[in-house]
Amino acid sequence: MDEALEALRRGLPVLVHDDEARENEVDYVIHASRVTVDHIYEMRMLAGGLICYAMPLQAGRLLGLRYGYEIIASIPELAPLASRTLGYGDQPAFSIWVNSVRARTGIRDRDRATTIRELDRVLSMIVDGRVGEARRYFLENFVAPGHVPILLGRRLRERRGHTELSLHLAMLAGMTPSVVVVEMLSKGDVLSVEEAGRLAREKGIPLVEGSEIIDLVERLGEDLYCRYNLCQG
Repeated sequence: MDEALEALRRGLPVLVHDDEARENEVDYVIHASRVTVDHIYEMRMLAGGLICYAMPLQAGRLLGLRYGYEIIASIPELAPLASRTLGYGDQPAFSIWVNSVRARTGIRDRDRATTIRELDRVLSMIVDGRVGEARRYFLENFVAPGHVPILLGRRLRERRGHTELSLHLAMLAGMTPSVVVVEMLSKGDVLSVEEAGRLAREKGIPLVEGSEIIDLVERLGEDLYCRYNLCQG
C-alpha cells in the first residue's frame, strides 16, 4: 500500500484488484493530472481495456452530469436497456463520453491525454470551490459524444468497483479524486491476478487489493470526499 501511494504521488501507475466475488479484474490506475501520451500508449498496449476518466459523483452532479443509465431510462423507447445489470450486480458508473475541443479526432493517444488533463483541470476547479468557473469551462471546452468516458464514483459503502477504489486510493495519497483507469486484459478474457502479479514484478508496478483500500478507509473513519469540498450528493 505504501508503495502504491508513493507511486501515485510520483505520477506512476498502480494495479488495483477489486475482489474475487465481484469482477475479479485488475485495473491499471494513474492520477489524471500526471497522464502523458506515453501513459495512454502503455494503457492501450499493456492493459488493453477501456480507458476511462473517473471523478466523484458529487463533482459530476455539480457539472450537471448524470449516469448513463439515468439518461437512457428517461427515453421510453430505450428504458428497458437500463433496467438490467451485469453479473456483478452494480449499476455502471458511466456518465457521458467527451473530447476536449483541442483534440483532432479524439481517439489518438495525444488527444485522449489532452482530454483527460482538461477533465482533471475541471475537477481541480471544483475542489478549489470555483464551481461556477468549472461549469463554464466544462461547457465551453468539451464536445460530446467523444472518446473518453467519464465515470462517476460513489462512496465505498455504496459501491466497491474500480472507480470507487481508485478514487479513494488517490485521496489516501493526498491527491485529488481524479484518476484514469483501464482494465488489464488477456486474449479472450481478463488478465488473471496471478498474471498481473508477475507483470507487476517485472515492471516494478505496485499491485494492491481492493480490500486493502477499503480497510484503510474504514480505519480512518471519515468521508474522504469531504476533504475536497464534496460532502454532498
